[in-house]
Amino acid sequence: MAKIKFADYLTMRLCELGINDVFGLPGDYNFKIVEAIERNADINWIGSTNELNAGYAADGYARTKGYGAMVSTFGVGELSAINAIAGCMAENVPVIKIVGAPKTKDIEEAVLLHHNLDNADYFAFERAYSNVVETTAFLNKKNAKKELDRIIDVMVKTKKPVYVAIPIDVCEIEVDDEYEFAVINSNFKNLVEAADKIIECIEKSNKPMLIADILTKRFDAQGVLNDFLLKTKIPSCSFIRGIDVIKSDMKNYMGIYSAKLSNKVCYDYLNSSDLIILSGCVLSDLNTMGFAYNFKMDEVIDIKPYCVSIMGKKYEDVLMKDLFKMLDKKLSYVSNESIIPEFGYERCSAPNDEKLTAKYIYPRMQEFLKENDNLITEVGIIPFGVMPMKFPSGISIQNQMLWGSIGWATPCTFGCAMADKSRRTILITGDGSHQLTAQEVSAMMRNKMKPIIFVINNSGYTVERILCDNVDYDYNNIACWNYSMLPKVFRGDCFVAAAKTNKEFDEILKAVEIEQKERMCYIELFTDYLDIPQLAMNMVKHPEQLMK
Repeated sequence: MAKIKFADYLTMRLCELGINDVFGLPGDYNFKIVEAIERNADINWIGSTNELNAGYAADGYARTKGYGAMVSTFGVGELSAINAIAGCMAENVPVIKIVGAPKTKDIEEAVLLHHNLDNADYFAFERAYSNVVETTAFLNKKNAKKELDRIIDVMVKTKKPVYVAIPIDVCEIEVDDEYEFAVINSNFKNLVEAADKIIECIEKSNKPMLIADILTKRFDAQGVLNDFLLKTKIPSCSFIRGIDVIKSDMKNYMGIYSAKLSNKVCYDYLNSSDLIILSGCVLSDLNTMGFAYNFKMDEVIDIKPYCVSIMGKKYEDVLMKDLFKMLDKKLSYVSNESIIPEFGYERCSAPNDEKLTAKYIYPRMQEFLKENDNLITEVGIIPFGVMPMKFPSGISIQNQMLWGSIGWATPCTFGCAMADKSRRTILITGDGSHQLTAQEVSAMMRNKMKPIIFVINNSGYTVERILCDNVDYDYNNIACWNYSMLPKVFRGDCFVAAAKTNKEFDEILKAVEIEQKERMCYIELFTDYLDIPQLAMNMVKHPEQLMK
């Protein structure tokens, strides 16, 4: 059993989680942590332009690679990141938030040091974080290793963010370099009973349907779910947060649930089904299109990451992955339904010189996407343009439909690109959101990332315009930026283009196919200020179609 500095133990644990890049900003209280990252050849320090962006980037990294990490200094740095970490909590994204804190002696004696409140409360910010993470730890020389191991186990189990504050002197103490990952197993008796009961329900059903959602993906059950659906051919759909959980070409897959607004086959089938199976579902407002479903929770099979409820009876300690594996193994049922999916945009007509609109952008984007792309869609209108698409195999799609923090998508794209350089990373954002965090494009360039960035320039906060009483209220206007000039300001190698017509957009996409192999592509798309996708328009004009 060897002894190592605690800061080195921290970096070793991060590497074991598959975290090879840590986002953040240096500060005098976190130098020892950053230096330990620099010492470790298996992990890289990735400087961001601010702590909020670093948190968003760690979010994207974790979505793509499994886990993420960010480092800030005490007080000013950690509070700048709290919104990003709260988003991770809402969206089930496992990120470890690491804070460099002052020396233990100064904390114990309440010495009034910089970055603190005037009452020298060194635990105020940990208390703030306790509301937006699964667990926190403020380390000292006695508890450091035990507490770090504990919070990592919590993060791995819950797929939620955790918080740890590390005083400068604690970084220097020596600890054992051994540890054990917590092993999480199903209660076999409960697993068998739950599987047998589900099989009984399915075999009695005349019209079962499965709805998949984000927790299926977060808890690594996406593959076994698709195996189960491939075998049983049970009709299925997804909520928008789980937009990429089920393979688009799966037999009897009916696309994304959108209430009565589109995809009527899916709506009618779900609301006439005699057995609803929920897989990792989160029943929030936007996710369910305004709670537009007619099932009751005591009448469904509700499969959660660590338990399952069957017609109101709960079976604890049943892992989602194990349950689908057992169902796939034991269930002989095969649906005789043959549903022809009615989703996906029709192929675009030949491009012309008509003014560019959402009616052309999203169908043409559907054609542009390739297998294994990682697509990030900014908060607001854009997810409702992407939602009706039919996607190629292996695509990953990131959205933030619950937390909904505008500006999230640009730095999230940075994290996604860092996490997997083998695939294309594509961002679709709007000008209003982009202005919050556009400086992170410079961090992408600095690290030689090659994402494809589409900025829809419609002169303001379009989602707010269509929701408020008057579309012309001035508070939804923003500064008029020349977005195409930003890459020049950031001094990186970048292909830049702008489109105002369908034809220009089509030609740019063809050029991007070539340019992206060598460098970042940054594309500005001009549309009218009230131009929105058809599904979003339907939501505005027919809100009654969203309700039960």
